[in-house]
Amino acid sequence: MAGKNAQNTSRLDAIRGSKIDDISWNKPIASQFVSPIVMTKNHALVSTQSKLIGFDKADGTIAFSHSLPGGMAAAPAVTDTHILVPRDTYGEGFDSDIDLQAPTLYALDRETKQRVWEHTLDGNYLASVAVADDIYVQSDREAYRLTADGTTTWRQTFDQAFDWRKTLSYLRPVIGPDGVYIGHRDTLVKLDRAAGDVRWTRSMEKTVFPPVIAGDTTVITSTNDAIVAVSPADGQIQWRVSKPPVWAPAISETIAVASTSKGLLGIDPASGEQQWHADQSLSTCPPVIAGNTVFTAPGMTLTAVDAETGERIDSRGTDWRVTWITPDSGGVLTRQPTTDGVLLERYPLR
Repeated sequence: MAGKNAQNTSRLDAIRGSKIDDISWNKPIASQFVSPIVMTKNHALVSTQSKLIGFDKADGTIAFSHSLPGGMAAAPAVTDTHILVPRDTYGEGFDSDIDLQAPTLYALDRETKQRVWEHTLDGNYLASVAVADDIYVQSDREAYRLTADGTTTWRQTFDQAFDWRKTLSYLRPVIGPDGVYIGHRDTLVKLDRAAGDVRWTRSMEKTVFPPVIAGDTTVITSTNDAIVAVSPADGQIQWRVSKPPVWAPAISETIAVASTSKGLLGIDPASGEQQWHADQSLSTCPPVIAGNTVFTAPGMTLTAVDAETGERIDSRGTDWRVTWITPDSGGVLTRQPTTDGVLLERYPLR
């Protein structure tokens, strides 16, 4: 199975250009809960409270819409053969009748969109998925490794469940060469990738975002008041930047970009030294890096910043605040909540 999103989801395909062009299409979605956007070659995928929807990237037309039990848990994930859709037990507004008793991961055939298998997780809510050689999935109580046919390779249960009311994390497991990293309450945990055993734990302040991996040498986690890097080998702290992050950092091979209340910080992931600072208002979504460009959303704007220098390249006003940005080789697709639901807007790049 080819790796699709084994690293932080901010690590995405390179982009042809960095100038933001006029909107090529926008599509409303009549749901207040819409997952982050996941791209395939031809489609943009989102989960809502009732459906998996695939939009044609060329013009925004709906290519397919597939109803599923439960409510929206987290973003779908994609393997070579399946679309993986995590579903929750909460409905629209968290008060609807839901025909799902436990968090469940559904695997749909990429061609037919028919269910191939499903896997029920222990816990009360939320199953988030990462794909590498196998499938790694997390609920509020457990982490699993599954094979392509849904067979459990290992299962790790935590003593205490996550409290979804106090965490800003999507509880995404992050996959390294030999480990699976999970931010759990006030602890960063490394699980053995092959067996699922706990390799080490590192106590720190309350983790508020999933960890990210910078190459194979550094794991970066976010706490209430700092950005902290630890060694994958033993969890020892390598460096600490005492700036409260408002989102998980975006990572490339040479730079970690952190969003704070006072702007963007460019940090050397090896040393923790600040490379640049870019003043901007509070971003309403996590930064993402594509090629040599950082995309972020201060105020009601979509902004492109040079990843190496922090200099602003371009900016485009939006009708609503942007809460997610997904770039690919043809442009950027944004998620913008409205009074009636959510708007997806596609911006070409040049």
